[in-house]
Amino acid sequence: MADSSTLPVVNPDFSVDWLRANSTGEGVRVAVIDSGIDPHHPDLIGRICRSCKIEKVDDVNITTEIPVEESIDSFGHGTAVAGIIAGLAPAARIVNVKVLNQYNSCTGDILIDGLKWALDQNIKLINMSLATIKKQWTESLFELCEQAYSQDAILVVSRRNMGPLGCPAMFSSVISVEMGEGFVEQFQTRYKKGNLIECDGYGNQVRVAAPGGGYVFQTGTSFATPHIAGIIALMLEKWPQLLPVEAKALLRAISL
Repeated sequence: MADSSTLPVVNPDFSVDWLRANSTGEGVRVAVIDSGIDPHHPDLIGRICRSCKIEKVDDVNITTEIPVEESIDSFGHGTAVAGIIAGLAPAARIVNVKVLNQYNSCTGDILIDGLKWALDQNIKLINMSLATIKKQWTESLFELCEQAYSQDAILVVSRRNMGPLGCPAMFSSVISVEMGEGFVEQFQTRYKKGNLIECDGYGNQVRVAAPGGGYVFQTGTSFATPHIAGIIALMLEKWPQLLPVEAKALLRAISL
């Protein structure tokens, strides 16, 4: 194994052990498009660098950037996702994009506006532990994911836990994730050649942060996805100009 703290992207010495030893996610911003984040949780204090919310007021979507300390998590989902990323990439900075309400749901147009906002801020890495099966939003989401790909933004998205895959997980422009069977460790990944959902991540009985400072155990694709995002955040410290296709290649290189 090479002793250097950097390696070319294509190198036989690259491994998950090297990545863990040489990167903390320093200098990387990760947008979490979700239900909001509790910035006062011990695992997340000082980790959230920006916060915005998208909400419908009188049938009009309003996007508002708010002070980080005023952020709230209406459901607990976003705090869990952010905590996973913070655990894997402790020096990465998280951008909170709140789109989901207290029922952990939102309309497709609010989801679209949240993704648009993140792309407009030129955030390199975006976690979307959510999906829609509503066909009226497919075209707009496809166009945004293609825009992300063209501006070298890396979208890490979850498939639905049951039933249809959902959007945007079915698009080739994103890194799509489901829960890996038999995984017991947060850095475990599996790359599945020829599968629309390309990556497996650790998502079974994961101990996650909960609003108010506590912890719960959660299972599902939503929690596998930020494990992959966290690993990519480590990659981005070493290769800030990493392309989405290169991120996929590196995930394949460390795959089980």
